[in-house]
Amino acid sequence: MCRLFGLIANKEVDIKFSILEAKNHFKKQGKNNPHGWGIGYYKNSEPKVEKYGESAFDSNKFDELVKEIKSKIFIAHVRYASSGSPHCDRNAHPFVYKNWIFAHNGTIDKERTLKLLIPPYNQNFTSEPIDSEVYFRFLIQCIEKGNDVSKGVCSVAKEVTKNATGANFVLSDGRILCAFRYGKDLYYLRREPASLTMTSKETQALIGSKTLLKEKAFLISTEKLTENESWKEIENGRLLIIDENLHIREVTICQ
Repeated sequence: MCRLFGLIANKEVDIKFSILEAKNHFKKQGKNNPHGWGIGYYKNSEPKVEKYGESAFDSNKFDELVKEIKSKIFIAHVRYASSGSPHCDRNAHPFVYKNWIFAHNGTIDKERTLKLLIPPYNQNFTSEPIDSEVYFRFLIQCIEKGNDVSKGVCSVAKEVTKNATGANFVLSDGRILCAFRYGKDLYYLRREPASLTMTSKETQALIGSKTLLKEKAFLISTEKLTENESWKEIENGRLLIIDENLHIREVTICQ
């Protein structure tokens, strides 16, 4: 099963701890999801994505990129192919459309969803297309139609969840970070370093440095990355919308 990671912070941060150093770091999750990896972020408000059809667990490029980039928003993904060719760069997540970055965990009915798309959302796919990019385009179609994220996700969920084994996603437009859980596990963490007490020396060192820099962040992950922080499970059918001030809004989309 694919794995998701998302982060939104109050200032530009790096993701080295969560991706490479934590007890259950994200790179480790690439071992059982070997069909591709990708990291999306924003630089000068522009979406940037680097992705490859190879295992993150065995990739030097993955480590180099993680150590190099800083941003207020990140979306990362390691892929286990359930739709489309494995080990294919263009089928790796995240996907980009306009200023949106998106990654998905699960499987939806691609052919049924394709029939719901209208131009220009059904044109110029960057993947084969696989079900995840079709899902993404349908989301943006519905969000832009009503100019509202929660209403758009609600419209999509009514259609997509009918035949989905999993419709989890992480989505951003460079200002907000959204996370939707349906069918698969998904967790979130509010990291405010000054308020945390850790037992791990490594985590204590991280939190100490983050406190000095006054960094705060929300993290989204398919798995809990650390043992001693207060990860919370997102309820099935629930959408989280986190804004640039790190205010969180929770919306029940479906049961």
